[in-house]
Parts: sequence; C-alpha cells; structure tokens
Amino acid sequence: MFQTARSSDRSSSGDGFLGPKGQKSKSQISGGWPQGDRRWREPDYNAGPSVEALNACVANPHALTARAVASARAEESERPDSLFSDPLAYRLAGAEGKGRGVSLVVQRTRFMDDFLYDAFDNGIRQVVLLGAGMDARAFRLGLYEMHFFEVDQATIFDVKEPLVADVPLQAASRQWVAARVEDHKLGDKLVAAGLDPQKPSAWILEGLMMYLSPDQTSRMMAQIGRVAAPRSAVVHESLSDRYLDSGISYCGAKFTGCSDDYDDLWACYAGFNRSEMIDFSSVSIDRRQRMLKLHGPPISKSSIRGRVLMYFFTAWKI
Repeated sequence: MFQTARSSDRSSSGDGFLGPKGQKSKSQISGGWPQGDRRWREPDYNAGPSVEALNACVANPHALTARAVASARAEESERPDSLFSDPLAYRLAGAEGKGRGVSLVVQRTRFMDDFLYDAFDNGIRQVVLLGAGMDARAFRLGLYEMHFFEVDQATIFDVKEPLVADVPLQAASRQWVAARVEDHKLGDKLVAAGLDPQKPSAWILEGLMMYLSPDQTSRMMAQIGRVAAPRSAVVHESLSDRYLDSGISYCGAKFTGCSDDYDDLWACYAGFNRSEMIDFSSVSIDRRQRMLKLHGPPISKSSIRGRVLMYFFTAWKI
C-alpha cells in the first residue's frame, strides 16, 4: 500500500533537487515574477521565454486555478526547508496567478510526488496527469525513465508550452493532449499520443475532482478503465458530499464534484478494486525532516459520511 511518510532523500536540498538516484537537477530555469519582485529564482538556463509568453493569460476560471496552484508551489520552493523544489513554478504561475495559492497545495503536491515515486519503484514507467494545469513534474522529479502524458484544456497548453520550451526534461518523454477529461475518446487520444494500454500506468488527478459533475466523473473513469492495465494506480484528493452544501469556489471556478463513494465509483467504472482513504488533516508537514507524516490509520467510508472532510484517495487495479 502507499506509504505517506517518506525519507527526505527525494526532497529538495539547498544545493538543488535530488532525484530518485540522488542525482542533482541540471535544469537552471530563467523567469519568475514580474520585474520588481525580488523573489528566489534559479540562474538563467538560456534566454528564456519571450515577453509575450511571460505575459500571456489563460482564458477561464478553471485554467486560472492552475496558475494559482503554481503560485503556491513557488512560495514553497522558496523555503530553505521546502518539501519539494519546483523551479518552474514562478514562471508557470505568471502575474495572474501570483498570490492566489493556498497552503494545502504543499501537502497535496508532496503526497502525489511520493505516490509517483512509489509507482516508479513498483515498475510503472508511464504516468497520466489529468487536469495537468501548470504541473512541472516532468521537469523536476528526476524520473528519467518515466513517460509523461498531460491532459487539459487547450488554453492551458497555449500558455504553458511557450514557457517550458527551453527547459530540458527530467523524463523519458512528455506528451500533451488538449482534451476534456471526460472526452468519450480520451483513451484513444492517449493511446495515439503513445500511452501503452498493455502496461501499467499511474494516474494523477490533482486539483481536479471537485470541478467535475457526477456524469463527467463517471465518463472520465470509464475512459481510464479502458486503457489502464492491471497494476495501474490512481491518486486524487477528494471532498466529502457535505462540501457541496458550502458553495465553495476558487478563482471563480465553482466546486461541483464531491463524494463519499469514490471507492465504489472507481471499482465500478474503471476496475480499480483496491483503495485507501486518508484524512487530509492526519497528514502533517515535518519541516525538520522535510517530509509528510501520517498520524493514524486510513479512514473508512462510514467515517466520512455526514462530515465536511477532505481526504486523499488512492486506488489500484489488482
């Protein structure tokens, strides 16, 4: 099963990010906040993106949430005791994302980083990031044998690709697919992009599920089930049903997807028949060891019912 607390040998260090074998990142990324904000940034890799690319804006509130999340990752990366290093985050946040990040992104990002390292350790060599947003894992985790597939709406890649064009991968490959996650041909599009449905895959749905309706969720899961081979794994953060009563929105994007039943849904629509749920509040940050620590066992569905709760959901196709 997925282990939440990990040693810090894969977290960032003062000398640069250490990958799974302890190798330092060779990426030196240019760009950052607009001129006048003297925040941390890595040395120039080369000339970097154009002014036009740095000033580009996304087209809608859902895409704006991705830039806000990048802002939170940038703030965390600035800390000497950070849980991860994301040198691209300032660039990917842009001016429109600056200052919009929320602290929960830190635990969520590290939790899903650890999930992907565990998948790699278990032999998985392809990962799909659904609702990828401004995710930079293909450039920062040092998983040089992993094939990355990013799926999101076109406006994300219109802004993102010019910002990362000069940055070397820390991956075997990276492909992006402009599509809605519930697209009825999503599986076919991923296979066309190079995903091998005969081999196990990891699926990261970070900051996605709360924006999907029940119908969108079931259609997305069915597509994943079509192309996820046995031994595949999926992770996302989740909100309990009671969250819908709160009427929450973020960057203007309303929360519409909350459920106590993701275990049954993933089993029914995608064949992920083994799952684990962890209360978000039981996952703490250990700054001294630069890792997450889990306090208490995984939770049951009965403990979620009737509560306003955020939880991590991980499932495996056994």
